Amino acid sequence: MKALFTAATGMTAQQLQIDSIANNLANVSTHGFKKVRVSFEDLVYQNQRNGEISNEAQRPGHLEVGSGVRVVSTSRDFTNGTLQHTGNRFDVALADRGFFQVETPDGQERYTRVGTFGVNADGELVTTAGLRVSPGIEIPENAADIIIAEDGSVRAAFIDRTDTVSLGTLEVVDFSNPNGLRALGGNLYASTAESGEPIPMEAEDGLRVKQGFLEGSNIDVAEELVSMIMAQRSFELTSKVVEAADETFQVVNHLKR
Repeated sequence: MKALFTAATGMTAQQLQIDSIANNLANVSTHGFKKVRVSFEDLVYQNQRNGEISNEAQRPGHLEVGSGVRVVSTSRDFTNGTLQHTGNRFDVALADRGFFQVETPDGQERYTRVGTFGVNADGELVTTAGLRVSPGIEIPENAADIIIAEDGSVRAAFIDRTDTVSLGTLEVVDFSNPNGLRALGGNLYASTAESGEPIPMEAEDGLRVKQGFLEGSNIDVAEELVSMIMAQRSFELTSKVVEAADETFQVVNHLKR
């Protein structure tokens, strides 16, 4: 019976919805994490009767039977999370749009919203995973303090100098379609044809780098719990359709005997 297949598509779709919600809730404490939403669409319809009766008359509607639902895409919500003060001089957060640009050991560019930086053995500014922060900023060993301005410029202060020394500027980029970025895990994204090429950001573009802060996730726990309950109930109700269709099928088979 068609109802069995239709209900099965609904159960599969709701299972994917629950999987997505579970991932969101698991990352509620992950810095810079952006929640993911699942989008659905209805499947093809079987038109069993059109609205026409004759040239003189017409029915007000069609007789159509749907085939169920499917997951068409997932989208990531890039609204900003709450900034959390850490006081660490190498922690930086973006108060608006944009991504920090980092470089993998094989020279590939990756992008992240998480500015949990530190210094490696060579004095380079790197992420917690050891990826070098573009454009390759070296922190002097004898620097008394590091100042990172809102425009991303990095300067070092020394005990024996009254002025500061420029070390470079953090490369912050944006994308015309951030939802087109491919999530790689580890708080990293890769550009794709859908995201477009990275666009360097300047202060006039809304660039605001906050030193001593980290961005929290933008997960609303209450909203996720409500969505999870709705998905769970939808899954249960759809499973009831499977049971009802199976019972109806058994009755039909019994009548044929």
